[in-house]
Amino acid sequence: MRPALFWLATAALTVACGASPGDSPGTGPDGGGSNAPDGSGGGGATDGLLPLDVGRVWTYDVTSTYASCPGGRHDQRVTGTSSVEGRDVFEVAGFCGLTGRTHVEGNIVEDYYDWGPTGWYRSLDEPVADGHTWTTTNGSATFTQTYDELGAYGGREDCWKVIQNVSYKSEWIYCRGVGLVAYEMVDLAGGTIRAELVSTSF
Repeated sequence: MRPALFWLATAALTVACGASPGDSPGTGPDGGGSNAPDGSGGGGATDGLLPLDVGRVWTYDVTSTYASCPGGRHDQRVTGTSSVEGRDVFEVAGFCGLTGRTHVEGNIVEDYYDWGPTGWYRSLDEPVADGHTWTTTNGSATFTQTYDELGAYGGREDCWKVIQNVSYKSEWIYCRGVGLVAYEMVDLAGGTIRAELVSTSF
């Protein structure tokens, strides 16, 4: 379970933590509606839940029991754009060191996984509304995720928690125009990855 959860926890700030066959579903810390690589998509680069744009950097304090995701102060950065299965994607280097590919269309954010099966994990959905629940997959399991409206969080406004409805704890907090501000995953064995936003470059 640990490698799969780590991959999605790493890729969610790039992707969403995905599980390998037989593992519990997981997803990682990044996702949220914003700007598409080609300039299309709703919201634009400044008012989405995940305002991606090439060159943007988020710096996090990371606490982790996973050797593959060391603790400390680490950056997440958008390094470029490319195309996957005909979709424009942002290349995002996550705070655990993995690079993921994220497609944004309006408030819908999907991360491409290719760790065995291939496909798209939906990390953010629309409408962005309290209690809205959607179904997604990581290739080996299908599960739901739900929005919880937080309002203000950490001095920021218009913040939303995304809760992955699985047997272990996996939650992200996004604030509009900022992106991911907090992530916490606690697996069934007590292994943890936590990240808190320290600063941004934009």
